This record gives sequence, structure tokens and C-alpha cells, in this order.
Amino acid sequence: MISQFSIKNFKCLRDVTVNLQRFTVFVGVNGSGKTSFLQAIDLLCRSFRGDPNELNAEYQQHRSYGATDEVELACQWGDRFFRYRSNSSLFIQPTFGRFENQAVFRAAGQPWTRELAHPGIEGIPDNWKPWQISEGILPNPVWLRLDPNVLRISQAGSTVDSRIMQSNGHGLHTATAAMSLEDPDLWLVLQEQLRQIVPSIRRLRHTPQQELLFDTINGKGFKAHQVSEGTLLTLGLLAAIHGVNKPGILLLDDLDRALHPKAQRELIDLLRGIQKTNSEIQILASTHSPYMLDRMKPNEIQVTTLRDDGSTACQPITHHPDFEKWKDEFQPGELWSFFGEQWASASNPPGENARASIADETGAGAEQP
Repeated sequence: MISQFSIKNFKCLRDVTVNLQRFTVFVGVNGSGKTSFLQAIDLLCRSFRGDPNELNAEYQQHRSYGATDEVELACQWGDRFFRYRSNSSLFIQPTFGRFENQAVFRAAGQPWTRELAHPGIEGIPDNWKPWQISEGILPNPVWLRLDPNVLRISQAGSTVDSRIMQSNGHGLHTATAAMSLEDPDLWLVLQEQLRQIVPSIRRLRHTPQQELLFDTINGKGFKAHQVSEGTLLTLGLLAAIHGVNKPGILLLDDLDRALHPKAQRELIDLLRGIQKTNSEIQILASTHSPYMLDRMKPNEIQVTTLRDDGSTACQPITHHPDFEKWKDEFQPGELWSFFGEQWASASNPPGENARASIADETGAGAEQP
């Protein structure tokens, strides 16, 4: 899993380092950077899973207003360290296999062609280290931005593979139809998990045209536009988890959206159960719900707020000066309601020292696309 993540000059995340757990939630006022954390993690993972040059425009689009330096994202995944800096003159290609004291460089816009015995060649910036390069692929990120209106549309999400659902939920009907035919046991598991959150559901089925139908305790054959938004969002989440494009990191914005407080708590329990059967999946989410926080461990809660200059400050709730005093008296959601968020901006930002533990680690080396 990604255990630490460092961000510089990315939207309101001008200089932030956070420690992550297998399940981490970000909580804070609107516009305090919760979604930006998910965007940055998604972007870094994609940078190491494809051609980073194709993402440079996206990096520049999210560059902090007024920033003079480039966007820099870095993380620790297991015992490996990864870093990407936008618009650097030279990049290192993540390659398969291990090369002792070798690296593959490319000038911006050029193919990966130059293998060198040592990366200390003219033109490499001083702050680039002689990293050793190994297989450099971060986990597959699935960032869900489900739209209930899109989830109601019974069209394929991909012209290439009807089993694939898009991040906004397009293709839910065809993806679940394919699952019901290709893996009936998994389809039954998904329905049982949905019933844990929405007990009124009895069965899901499809028309010959692959349109979803919902059988409930109140009737049969309801179409997607006839069921609740919370039901559709939960179904879309489960379809993404069990789909062919299985996530290594699941990024969920507004996890509590359209769910009753009891269902919110049960969704956290359900996701933890899924993690027990799938030890590889890491879940990072944002929420505004104290009920969901009550199901989290304190060290899994990151509190976000804005400083006076508009930059994000982020601290685990365990860093509140009165946490030790009240931790045994209140649930985590109550602590958040009691503490608020502004305290998180009182401490100094992590800054260069914390980021150096990722980007300048000398033992494992860092992998850079």
C-alpha cells in the first residue's frame, strides 16, 4: 500500500505530506483539499502506469496558482519510493527487471533509448539522484466519481469491452449483465453485499437488452430511474470493486452521499470486510459524516483545513493537542465535531524534511517516470 504521500504545488496542496493507512478518510470543510488529495494520488499512479508525457498537460492544469516551481508528487509504496516532477528536462523510465547502477533517461519528447552506465551525465539537474531502476508500476487507481443520472443509462461504458464501467458509472448495466453471465457466484455476492446497505432489495436482474431491473420487497421490475440515488451509488461502488478493472487503490469522493446514517456505518463495515478478502486493495475516501468516522480508527482520519493564504493544511486527528485527554470519552466522529478543523493549520506544514523521507531516501532509491 501507499504509506506516505507528498504533494507540492498541486492546486491548494502547496506543500503537504500525509501518512496513509489501508483505509484512510479525509474530512474537512468544502474546498479544503479533500478531493485534491484523491486527484493527486490518481495522477501519480497513472504517471507510473503509462507515458507520463501524455499527462503533462494535466499536471500543468492543476499547478498551484502563482507557483514558481513545478508540480511534484512523491510516495512510498512498500519499500519503494516514487517521485514525479512535471516538466523536468530528463525523465527516468520505469523498466522491468533490475539494472545495477544503470538508468534509462530520455530528453523531454524523445523515445526511451539511452541506457547509461551511470546517470551522472551533462544536463541532469543537481537534485536528481543516481536512482537504481526496478519494475516501477504503482497500483491500479480507480477514482470513482459516480453520477446517479449516468448510472441510470443502460448503455455500454466502453466500445471495446462492455464489461468495463467508467468512473462516472457509465456502463453499469452492461458491466453487471456481463458479470451475471460470466461469474454467477460473484454476481450473487454483489447482490448480498448490496442488501447489507439497502435491505429492501431482493434481486437484481437484466432484460434481454441488458437493462438493470430491481426486485424489492415492494414490487418487481423497477428500472434504475425508479430506485433511490443511494441504491444506485452503492451498486456502482460494488460494481467497480468486483469489476474486471479491479482497483489496487480505490479513491472515493463523498463516500456518505445519499445514504442514511445507519447505511453509512454499514458501508464502512462492508468495505472493511472486502479488504479482508482482498488484501491488496487500499481505500482512500472523503466524507462529511461523523457517523462514518465513528467506524474508523483515529489514525485513519486526516483532517483538512485552509490556511489564511489559501493553502491546505492536513493533520491526523490524533495530533490534536487534546486528543489523548478525550480519546476514551468520545467516538472519532464526536471528536471531529468537538475539535473542528482549524486547529490543523496551527502546526507547521511538513515541508522539505518530511518530503525528503520519500524523495531522497538513499536505501531503496526512488523510481521516476
